[in-house]
Amino acid sequence: MKKNWFPIGFWNYVDCGRLDPMKEAKTWKELGMTLAMSFEYHSKADRPCMIKTLSACEKQGLRVIVCDCRTHWKNLEEKGEAAFAEDVKKAVDDFGSHKAFYAFHVGDEPDREHWQSMKKACEVVSRFSVPFVNFYPVWEGADFEEKIGMPFQNYGSYLLETLRETGLKMLAYDCYNQCYEYEKEKGLESYFANLNLFGKTAMEQGVPMWTSLLSVGHWCYRVPTEDDLRWQISTSVAHGAKGLLWFFVYERALDSSYRLSPIDLYENRTETFERLARQNKIFKDHFSSRLAGATLDRVTHFNKSYGRTETYAEGSFADFEISTTYGNPLILSKFHDEEGEFVLIVNNSQNNSERVRGSLERVAFDEWLAPGQMKLLKYGENGARAAVETAPRPSRKARR
Repeated sequence: MKKNWFPIGFWNYVDCGRLDPMKEAKTWKELGMTLAMSFEYHSKADRPCMIKTLSACEKQGLRVIVCDCRTHWKNLEEKGEAAFAEDVKKAVDDFGSHKAFYAFHVGDEPDREHWQSMKKACEVVSRFSVPFVNFYPVWEGADFEEKIGMPFQNYGSYLLETLRETGLKMLAYDCYNQCYEYEKEKGLESYFANLNLFGKTAMEQGVPMWTSLLSVGHWCYRVPTEDDLRWQISTSVAHGAKGLLWFFVYERALDSSYRLSPIDLYENRTETFERLARQNKIFKDHFSSRLAGATLDRVTHFNKSYGRTETYAEGSFADFEISTTYGNPLILSKFHDEEGEFVLIVNNSQNNSERVRGSLERVAFDEWLAPGQMKLLKYGENGARAAVETAPRPSRKARR
């Protein structure tokens, strides 16, 4: 795996044999992905398709989370541990040594009914390979305990215990409340509360935190605009996310209110395709390599705080000053890596551009940021000055 590789992937759900792996792997690369969830493997007849998928992804420089029914916790529930372990070994023999292989998908959103099965399945897969599970987000209310089997206040400790017992190498979850059509402020509170909870839990265990973001409108969630896509990337990585999965790419049938996923039910590209591709590539080309290898030291919110995130106060970061022209919220995050320390500034408005001005180590910056756009400033006078000098300069009219 390349140094400072940042996983940018997606949820797939398409069965093996329906689409051409060579063609689709090129499509995934065009979307700016670095990671793919494979097509769904159901039987031995799907083995050639999965091999083709892995090989096509290797050619495009993509890693693969293999979706093989043999490694899913449902298979454990149906067959028992001994037979499940034999199936896992067969799956590993088939796909686990391929150069493009990344992990086996064990399941999505375990609830109280399946939690113990999920844990046992992860333990078994960990003996032979790498398991991947995606968890529910947290939400306040009695229905959380009914669904998950514990009070929402205990979820973090329960996740931490699960990480320690299963061998999971990352903590992944999904949350789409940031794209609520209604109760938008409530959605933002929930979104950032989850970033903080999962980020803290992952940090305590020393594993990366991954989050699933929204690329398809459905139910109470709006169709994400390009500003929404940019905003989701920037806000999640500013809170320490080390992997991104987009839900989802392929609309496979006319289903409920699902609409405008990157590829529609006729296998045509929608307007979301180009928007998502552009924002993935901008992040990948300009920010991902630095953020992949960096450690989040502190995340703060400026002007308005969401999800009980620490509010930035003057002097919170050494030798750093900032102000906004229009009072929009910002995220200010401090990171460090082997190259040194840096500050990530994110315009936390989903709708409005903002002009941010200030200084880092007495080197001034003056920048317009689109909704969700981020700016990286390096500590060390030369690094900070270089960041400013290479930035686009405001026009004379804009400086007034």
